[in-house]
Amino acid sequence: MKKSIKKISCALMMTLGLSMLAGCGDKSVNQDDYIDKYAAYCDLGTYKGVEYEATKTEITSDMVQNKVNELLATYTVSENITTGTAQNGDTVNIDFVGSIDGVEFAGGSTGGAGYTLTLGSGTMIAGFEEQIVGHNVGDVFDINVTFPEDYGSADLAGQDAVFEITINAKVVQTVPDYTDEFVANNTDYSTIAEYEQSIIDELTTEATEYDSYYNKIEIMTVVVSNTTINEYPEKEMKELIDDTIADTTAEAEEYGYDLATYVTAKYGMASEESFRQYISGIVEDYMREKIVVCAIAKAENIRVTDAEIEAYREQMIINTGLTGEGEFDKTYSEEDVLYYTLSDKVSDFLLENSTSTTSTTTDAQ
Repeated sequence: MKKSIKKISCALMMTLGLSMLAGCGDKSVNQDDYIDKYAAYCDLGTYKGVEYEATKTEITSDMVQNKVNELLATYTVSENITTGTAQNGDTVNIDFVGSIDGVEFAGGSTGGAGYTLTLGSGTMIAGFEEQIVGHNVGDVFDINVTFPEDYGSADLAGQDAVFEITINAKVVQTVPDYTDEFVANNTDYSTIAEYEQSIIDELTTEATEYDSYYNKIEIMTVVVSNTTINEYPEKEMKELIDDTIADTTAEAEEYGYDLATYVTAKYGMASEESFRQYISGIVEDYMREKIVVCAIAKAENIRVTDAEIEAYREQMIINTGLTGEGEFDKTYSEEDVLYYTLSDKVSDFLLENSTSTTSTTTDAQ
């Protein structure tokens, strides 16, 4: 089994799905009272020594090569060549004007702006690229194509079309030689070996963070399933749902939409009711985990210091991009930051007191 790792910091991932549930403004919180309040809603099940399927990212040579290719691409030089014949695999700059039954159709022309295309890439519809091969730079000629029956535009699907093609240039890219000298001139390292070791170190650090996040999720899932939730803070949950709906409605109105249209476009929801059910599910999952986190914190006397809360807050500011004056505090309350910090510390405790089974290999992207 493989998971796809996205490039996103662990701290942001911890709060990503909960940002819409955040409170607003300052709210003084007594940590012990806060923990006692939520812990009382459950009978805590087994939470230490649980078994989980560990995620372990393997750093591969392909991953290192991708980083090297990114560096080389930064220093690759493109040059337009105005002579020569277009061959399969060449990159060309072309202009085209498309018409059906002699009438130009919308979206079928480059308007003289030029379009860069690698022949044989399959970027265009069938037959388009193949008919450019063999023509010379500067040639103006027609090609005949048929739009596929399942083409995205119903007006064009299945239609025969003619495109007038102009080949403006062949685009030749010069990739620098990957040598110790190139590395020394363009990185903080002196040799290829040093540079590639730095890539491995960076990927390893990232992978450790990603693996830790996924492993915490696996463990928390088991612990939550072992716990009996006797009651939910229904009033608080309703407020979270209502506030989220209200915020989303206001956001929709800013763009000139009603809520139903907006959530369909942005979230793929079938209706406003579907969106409410979706938010209700997120709120319940969020509250269930909060109850369990607080119950474990109470059982193990886990607390967070002011310094830990402030450090987590600073990281959240960076991750969310809410760096404007007071912008973060308008979105996240003191209680929110306390919980996220506490949740992270409890998750660390669970990870340290659990047993991994077979590893799940992951791919980093």
